[in-house]
Amino acid sequence: MSSSSHAHALIHRLSQLCLALAGLGAALLAGLVAYSVFMRWVMGAPPHWAEELPQLILVWTALLAAVACTHKRSHLNAGLMPLLVASATARRVITRVTDLVLLVMLIILAKAGWDLAWLTMSQTTTALQLPAGLVYLSVPVSCVAMALMQCDHLLTGENPS
Repeated sequence: MSSSSHAHALIHRLSQLCLALAGLGAALLAGLVAYSVFMRWVMGAPPHWAEELPQLILVWTALLAAVACTHKRSHLNAGLMPLLVASATARRVITRVTDLVLLVMLIILAKAGWDLAWLTMSQTTTALQLPAGLVYLSVPVSCVAMALMQCDHLLTGENPS
């Protein structure tokens, strides 16, 4: 197996891992919300974490799912490019430029998310007493993973259209 195909396989595994974690997060979120609603409306005693924990899980779940979407190109592809751009060569060029712009933006966003996460890591959340930066840490983690997906697209020359 060449180093290129080995890297491609690792990228694919990372995407699968993020999708599995996002699926687990969605299931956990559904359970937590159902439990919170039951406790609030049936038992009259909502848990102290009823807002914070689902929010934390929702943010991480959405951003981890975005990694898998980036790998599959499903979040940016509405299937309109072939309808709007007839030339296959022009579509390839547009896709490559878009991949490069997205890579740059993801790196910038990862850096900003990292800075914000570490800036708020010494603060704690109200109910859970967790570092507040844990919510913001989801941004650099997911952006770095999405940047790796974009690098894979650029290096393999995969074209969605």
